[in-house]
Amino acid sequence: MKAGIINLSADFAESYSKKLEKNNIHVIPLALDDFEQKISELDAVIVREIAVEDTVQTCSILIKLKEKTNADVWVFSSTPQKITRTVYLQLGALGILSEECDEDELQLIISNSLCRKGNKSDDSLRDGIDQEPDQAVQKLKLIPQNHGVQILGEKEITLTTLEYKVISLLYNNRNNVVTYGEIYERVWQKKYNNQKYRVANLIYHLREKMEDNPNGPSFIRTIRSKGYMLDLLAI
Repeated sequence: MKAGIINLSADFAESYSKKLEKNNIHVIPLALDDFEQKISELDAVIVREIAVEDTVQTCSILIKLKEKTNADVWVFSSTPQKITRTVYLQLGALGILSEECDEDELQLIISNSLCRKGNKSDDSLRDGIDQEPDQAVQKLKLIPQNHGVQILGEKEITLTTLEYKVISLLYNNRNNVVTYGEIYERVWQKKYNNQKYRVANLIYHLREKMEDNPNGPSFIRTIRSKGYMLDLLAI
């Protein structure tokens, strides 16, 4: 497997490249003036940026990638604002990786995604069925007018205002970790001061409503000591 790296105002650290290489993901540096000629051979692309300085450039790159490749694309960024993350996702980014993402976590995110993608491609060839590229996203539908969600096309689940805020935040960052601090500050609109217990309590009630087995959740995953991740790829 091959992953191309586009460095903007920040560099993709060598430690991340080494971790990917150890796990059979060959890292290929890409230059802004010729990356379009090389992307056809890639399985994944990572855009390394600083959000405030590089947003316009990143959007331009995402548009070109969306037009010319089916590779999985991530933006590795310094905590962009919610509206920026939403724009990146709309332009085709699979997820936004924050600077809190360490080498092991990033390698697992990319490896898991590429392995699932490979397995789905094999199934498609065997069955003769075209797989819709964003099926995972369709497995959970937000219903903002009712503060509700629908899972796997079944009946609508009604949530409280806080529960809906947190599932919306996780959904907009699906398949990526959202920290306790990010959740608290977005949901309660207050500065985070180690109110981890409030976040955990809210997730507990959310899981009771949404998960078949709240004690063994299948898609609202706990990322130890960091926060939570909505794993739609696993559903």
